[in-house]
Parts: sequence; C-alpha cells; structure tokens
Amino acid sequence: MKPYSFISIAIILLMLSGSLKAQEGAEAIFDKAVDRMLTNQLELSMHIETTDNRGRVTEREYDILMARFGDSDKMRMIMQQPERAKGITVIITREAGETGVIEVFTPSNGKVRKMKATPENLARVGSGFVLSDYASQAQEEMDFSLIGSEVVDGSSCYVLEARDADNPSANLAKFLVEEQTYHIRQIQVVNETGEMVNITHLSEFQSVEGISGKVYPIHIQSENFEEQSVTRMQILRVIHRPEVQEGDFVLEPVAEGS
Repeated sequence: MKPYSFISIAIILLMLSGSLKAQEGAEAIFDKAVDRMLTNQLELSMHIETTDNRGRVTEREYDILMARFGDSDKMRMIMQQPERAKGITVIITREAGETGVIEVFTPSNGKVRKMKATPENLARVGSGFVLSDYASQAQEEMDFSLIGSEVVDGSSCYVLEARDADNPSANLAKFLVEEQTYHIRQIQVVNETGEMVNITHLSEFQSVEGISGKVYPIHIQSENFEEQSVTRMQILRVIHRPEVQEGDFVLEPVAEGS
C-alpha cells in the first residue's frame, strides 16, 4: 500500500464526506472536521514544489475542478506550469466501490487516452499523487476510532485513527483534528510495522470565496519518508462552484485536419 501525498488529501476528504460507520465520538469529530472544509463543488489553483531524495526541485501549477454527481466523484486538472506541459488536461472519475477511469487530453496531438485509475496510473499521468488503497474503498469499509489527543503547534488535537475494516493490519491513517476549530492539522500514515511513512501538515486555513462557513488550508506540506521526498503545496485560490455540470468534465479529441 502506498502512502497519502499532497493532493490525495483533497480526494480523501471528498470521498469520505458522506456518512461514516464509526464509533460515535470519532464519527462526530470527523464529520465536524470535514464539514468545516469545502471538499465538493469547488475550483482551485495550486502551486506545487517537490524536492526529491537528491535535492532536485520540480515545480508545477494546476487549475483543478472537483464535483460530485450522485455516486460519481469527478476531478479535472489542467496543467499551467511548466510551460511545455501547459494545457494537458486530466479527468478522473470514480464511482463507489470501483477502480475509476483516467482520461488524459494532450494538446500537442489533440488526442484523448483512457486508463484505469490505479495508483500506478494516477502517478503516471503526471499529477504526482497516489491514492492509498483504503481511500478508494466504500465508506462502510472504513473503521474510525478516537484514540486520544496530541498537541500540534501549541494546539490540542483529537487523534482519529482510520483503518480498513477488512484488513486491520494494513496501513492506517491518523487524522489530528484541532479541538477548538475542528481544522484537520495533520494526517499521519503508519505502515504495518508501526513506522510512520508519510506525514502531511495543513496550515493557514482561510475562508472560501462564495460560500459561508467553509475553509481551506492555504499551505500543505507532505513528507514521504520512504521516498525521502518533500512536497509543498500552496493554494492560490479556492472558489465555490455550485453550478458545475457533468459536461465540464468531458474531453473531446481534436478531429484530424481541424
């Protein structure tokens, strides 16, 4: 199982924002935390900087649209930087309990190619994220529990543990939720042997334009201890988009000779 990384946080929250089968305390806390964040019907722009284990730095910039239609979650990513990749568009569609589909439009040849939304293919499309196995499972297959509290940057946080109900020995995620604000401040991923393989910090929560009572973290930093890499993401803008339609997630190849 591969750990969470920067943008998978948004997908995890989007996919878990429905009802959860969990202990009452953990469910109530997690529901409040997710309800504080805008995880659906939104548009955002982000700048991403990744430093690998050799100290090499790569930078990317995306415009992202996310929405839910019934049981279908959709994400559209349009690359803006680097310049050589500008305009490459990725559509990811996921249905509950299914692997999902990736569609990629390449402006240089005007073609659309499709593939299954496996973790390997999600990494291949250049978006730099991988869904952990249990993040893609149906909500009823997840077990949440409240295991204690921990101080993060001077603030007391609830510690919620998320496990695969059918495979409790697999990787687990710990969500650290600030007690006063219910902001999700950290997500820690621990492997089968108890080692932390990834830690993601979320900070500088700000109000979302176009909707009352919703926030989003402006800065997200994810450390992957297995790959010895660090990814820093800055959210440049977030807008509520209640008018989004399924047609906004349709890719059309360019006809020959056009």
